[in-house]
Amino acid sequence: SPSAAPAGEGTLQVLCANGGCLEQGELQRRLSRRPTAEQLALALRDAQRFTLVQRPGEGGAAGVAVVATSPLRLCQEHGAGCEGQCGRLHLCKYHLKGLCRNQKECRFIHNYHSDHNLNVLKQYGLEYLNKDELCQLLLQNDPSLLPEVCLHYNKGDGPYGSCTYKKMCTKLHVCQYFLRGQCRFGSSCKRSHDLLNSECYEKLERQGMSSDIIEKLPSIYRNMYDIKNGNRNMYDTEDRKHSSSRESSTTNDDELEQICLYQLYRSCGFKDKCMRTHFHLPYRWQISDGNTWKDLKNMEEVEKAYCDPSNASSFIHLGSVLPCICFLNMRCGFAKVRRLSTASSVTKPPHFILTTEWIWYWKDEYGLWREYGKKVSERWGDSQLCVKSAELLKSAQCLYPPPLLSPSPSLPPSHSYCTDRL
Repeated sequence: SPSAAPAGEGTLQVLCANGGCLEQGELQRRLSRRPTAEQLALALRDAQRFTLVQRPGEGGAAGVAVVATSPLRLCQEHGAGCEGQCGRLHLCKYHLKGLCRNQKECRFIHNYHSDHNLNVLKQYGLEYLNKDELCQLLLQNDPSLLPEVCLHYNKGDGPYGSCTYKKMCTKLHVCQYFLRGQCRFGSSCKRSHDLLNSECYEKLERQGMSSDIIEKLPSIYRNMYDIKNGNRNMYDTEDRKHSSSRESSTTNDDELEQICLYQLYRSCGFKDKCMRTHFHLPYRWQISDGNTWKDLKNMEEVEKAYCDPSNASSFIHLGSVLPCICFLNMRCGFAKVRRLSTASSVTKPPHFILTTEWIWYWKDEYGLWREYGKKVSERWGDSQLCVKSAELLKSAQCLYPPPLLSPSPSLPPSHSYCTDRL
């Protein structure tokens, strides 16, 4: 069963319990903690949980709406041999949509909080959500759960637009702009705005949609559209006021050498003004030519070598030669080499994905590298103490960035080295 939501997570729960979206002012009023507008605005900058969009309010004035957002998905291989390492929910999609016809005989899991699912929910910090709240969150975020809208129906004239399949079409014949909340024609639109008409309703029922879910579909589709195409600039509305001072001030080197998590996950509202680096991977290897930093062509191979503590170096491809990167001094010959990465996992909430998790190793008397914090044998003493020490080392990585406290696999933390830094 779900646990109580931590104070910092209640905002998402309130959204999921109220149709997955609320106007920002209304959300603030419904939160039991009664945060100030500034406190709420700060919490809503978490792009992995919230999407902010402008929607018409009462009287036509635009207001800011907050949409519950999550990277959580259903496992597509559930029931087809998934061994449980997918990081996705093992759940019957028809049960989620309210109309599983097999019920007790169903070979798919119907328990949102089974052992596997609870572990996955904890990874995303969502274990406190109940069944209905999780259902709302999944339906508006996982595109595999909703039927497609027929784009051909939305073009051309006649009752079926340009769709040649007509009644045989498996996609929904409904106005795509209506589902986005953007149809300008209203009741005079020549496309259908009715998901309860017999043609649409039968298609939805065949796909396992219950009548309760079908009635909610217009708002679910709209939420999904906003999550995918949301106005990311809503995140930096306040920051624009300070953009000139930010540009004129000296940029923090640590920020510049950090890969932007928001751009990796979906999109960054700051775009080319972002202090952090925009890249398609959570790491980036570069070599200096004396003036500029250039990407290495085989950075995946270099990263793999870097993550193995037994490697002190790695070869790279530079034309016809294979020079070697030394991880000890981060050089390739006389040229400097650097590794950019995302923020450390200890600086972000546990639900953040694609953060950098530093793992510490030490070399035993046999020359074998051991993961720090894991008990090897009884003679190493209290394993709980080792785990706490490992956690301290990970935290210290945030306080003492390289080279003061280096997580390089070629520099294992000896006792004196750690004592000096902690």
